[in-house]
Amino acid sequence: MRIFFGILILIFSFQSLLNADDISEFQIAGISIGDSLLDFYSEKEIEKFYNYDDLPSDMKFRIADDENKTGQYDGLQFFYKPEDKKFIIHSVSGHVYCYSNNECNKVLEQIKSDMSKSLGNLEFKKNTYKHFDDKSGKSIGTVYFLNINNGSLDVDYINWSKKMNYTDNVSVSLNTNEVIDWLESNYGTN
Repeated sequence: MRIFFGILILIFSFQSLLNADDISEFQIAGISIGDSLLDFYSEKEIEKFYNYDDLPSDMKFRIADDENKTGQYDGLQFFYKPEDKKFIIHSVSGHVYCYSNNECNKVLEQIKSDMSKSLGNLEFKKNTYKHFDDKSGKSIGTVYFLNINNGSLDVDYINWSKKMNYTDNVSVSLNTNEVIDWLESNYGTN
């Protein structure tokens, strides 16, 4: 298990984590904010990604999931603007499925701890929330985040209610401030 966490830390693979000036200097699976999805996928592959276009949203961003196992991740998620023909990435996440609350909490705490040490023992802020996609209020998210210029680095555990029929997961995400604002406005619907 320790090797797994060591690999997760390598997702932030640039020279000095402590000297990062901008969220775009981080990488997840070799992908950074500001990159084009076309550098990693063909347009046909991108079109086949699962998306959330049918959910309430102002469609400022398209959320697209590559559910193919990629290295240490069970899948990747991207936010890009639907009208952008260059498919510029505004958010990238790698997620790992876990099958018990205990397993997810261990993964979350270990990743957070390892990342904090790698970042010079910086303290992550914590937020617990009811996931807005679950109207019953029974799906709970716990996120540890670190604000970095122009965005945030998040480690998130979503404990989905049985009703939602999703698999609990822990994710590591890079988000621009624009994406954060959009998410906080309930996908632009508030």
